[in-house]
Amino acid sequence: MRTILIIVLYLSPALGFGQKILLLEKANRAKTTKFYIGESLSYRLAGKEDYWYDRSITDMLPESNTILLDNFPVKLGNISELKMRRRPIWRLVGGVLYAGGATLALATTIAALYKDKDTNYGALYAASAGSFGIGYFLNTKRKLKLGEKRRLRLIEIRFQAPPGN
Repeated sequence: MRTILIIVLYLSPALGFGQKILLLEKANRAKTTKFYIGESLSYRLAGKEDYWYDRSITDMLPESNTILLDNFPVKLGNISELKMRRRPIWRLVGGVLYAGGATLALATTIAALYKDKDTNYGALYAASAGSFGIGYFLNTKRKLKLGEKRRLRLIEIRFQAPPGN
């Protein structure tokens, strides 16, 4: 069993000869956001067109700096903005604030129906609206403009073919 595992691990690099990755880089940061083939990309092209495309990445051509989005070729230089989801922690906080605002509005409405005289309805409705609004904002996608601060880069990592092929 152990020798079979060693043979499988030895031959596993022969199965994949390369990998293509689209990187979203931010200036002065080592950390990048990676997009792989098959992932969805929401983008806007440069120019007068005011339309957001939401297409999946079907292939990447690093030689010509082009990506195929649903089999439509798009040069990386033509993409002016991206829409991306926020980090998971902010989406979680946004969901809690969204639900908290809705619950506070419901509780305030119930208190108003039962004519609770010691309740400050204006402040409670304002707090619930603020919480609801901030939660909604944290759950929306961010718009990232590409330029000097952020850029897209296409890389291909190639592995050597095993000898004998």
